[in-house]
Amino acid sequence: MNISTNQKKLEDLSEIEYEVHIGSSNEVNYLKIMILKFIGEYGFGSAGNSDAKYMRAMGEAVLEAWNPGGLILDLSDLSYEWGDQLEDVFYIGSYKYRDKPFPVALIVGDKSEEAVKTLIVGINSTKALNEIGWVFRDLSSAWEYVESKLKEYDLQKLL
Repeated sequence: MNISTNQKKLEDLSEIEYEVHIGSSNEVNYLKIMILKFIGEYGFGSAGNSDAKYMRAMGEAVLEAWNPGGLILDLSDLSYEWGDQLEDVFYIGSYKYRDKPFPVALIVGDKSEEAVKTLIVGINSTKALNEIGWVFRDLSSAWEYVESKLKEYDLQKLL
């Protein structure tokens, strides 16, 4: 029998880099908040599909490894113009945390803000970024959002 295989690595899917930072919640002292930052250039249109798959896979892996109480997806250093599958990245943790609340905030930057807003609210929407509720331009605002959600869930005994 002749078996032919090719070795594969998740890193083969994308040139996008990632960083993970973890800090303690000030509102719920036993929980951590994870910042998952993606850096690089997301492929345009369907050329970004493998980038989205890589980002989602890395996101699920780091959640499994560190099990935070909330997540901040930081796209401030990601260049993104168009590609529907980026939306899959926004659902990182939805399977793992399906039975309990898991707050997620998103940070956009100059090279991603307009395209991400269009992806979320549609191309003809007049909705401003700050009206989305969970998308921000800076880490402090995103962190405050996740903290407020953790506090809310803790008070409701949902955590």
